[in-house]
Amino acid sequence: MRAENEEVSFEEWKQTMIKNCPTFQYWDLVLEFEILALIFIRAHRINDFNLYLESLKALTPWFFSLDHINYARWIPIHIRDMESLSDNFRNEFEKCWVLRKTHSKFSCIPIDQGHEQNNELVKGSGGAVGLIENPTAFRRWMVAGPEQARLLTEFESQFMGEENSWCKQHEQGLSAQDLFQKHANSMYQTMTGMGNPFKDNCLELLALDSHNCATEGVVETIRNIKRIGETQYQNYVNVVIKTGTVSIHKPIKKNSIPLLKRQSSKPATKSVQKIASLRSDCNLFSHLFIASKFRDGDLDDFFLYENHPWPPSISEHGKLCLPNRKAELLSCLGGSFVEAPITFHAKIFDGPAVVHCLPTKVSTFEEYANEVFLPWTS
Repeated sequence: MRAENEEVSFEEWKQTMIKNCPTFQYWDLVLEFEILALIFIRAHRINDFNLYLESLKALTPWFFSLDHINYARWIPIHIRDMESLSDNFRNEFEKCWVLRKTHSKFSCIPIDQGHEQNNELVKGSGGAVGLIENPTAFRRWMVAGPEQARLLTEFESQFMGEENSWCKQHEQGLSAQDLFQKHANSMYQTMTGMGNPFKDNCLELLALDSHNCATEGVVETIRNIKRIGETQYQNYVNVVIKTGTVSIHKPIKKNSIPLLKRQSSKPATKSVQKIASLRSDCNLFSHLFIASKFRDGDLDDFFLYENHPWPPSISEHGKLCLPNRKAELLSCLGGSFVEAPITFHAKIFDGPAVVHCLPTKVSTFEEYANEVFLPWTS
């Protein structure tokens, strides 16, 4: 037994909260996923190829559990290819798998991002508008554009001077740090004003602002989503990559697990709903027939009340009937219309209909009222 005043380690407290509070487990998963994404970015920025592979391995199970089929199919192959590089080739590959355009710290970028930045330099301020329609001019621009961008970059570097190797990353500046501290304090004050949501060991998944509860299916997803992804990832690696017993082109079955904003499944067809309704009615009438044999029941009195959870006259399987056209409402009148009386005390006109019927050869609302609308109504 643990004493009441004995301190609990952070890891033990965390595991206890994860076990007892779905809201805590949800935000723990969010924090873990965001840290993985930041580590993945960090691997590129500091040119750490091993960290890149490890973070990619940690992210891949999420592609399986969240049904990102293309990523789930091909990223394990990419990881296998990168791990299969020979030592000599890998040493050379690690020197050029990212680009460094400046001497600033934490500034390496992936090769495709470097290509996009070079394309922006080649296009210039005006872009490539109009060149696609002229094949000769477009071909000349494609050949000479990169060279012109290179000469321009070299000229600017000579004019501005070489950058110092000790140059800091832009977010290490004082203004960026002050802004980050301001945002952190603002978030802390907001969370403090709303109250600590992790103090209550609530057994439901709650929204922090509105305290709305998620469904049981979403809570079950929070409990098992990580395990589902890791299991599918390991099984895919074993049967597709290691043993090769399953083709890589075999369809990957989607999990379709309930999420906070995932669309609900398609509703049943009208025929299925009608059959279910008839079965419910038959069950109700059979119970009524049995009860009427042993009790004095009045069927006429029973049928005075609705035996459905929703009125069948204005709804269909729980959904309100909405006519597609206003003309469908006329069928309810039975085709019998009352003629307008000869004598009356007042007339009521449909204002928008009158406006559309009257001519509009005026330029202002005042002229329309004085010259058209008011004379017609009087």
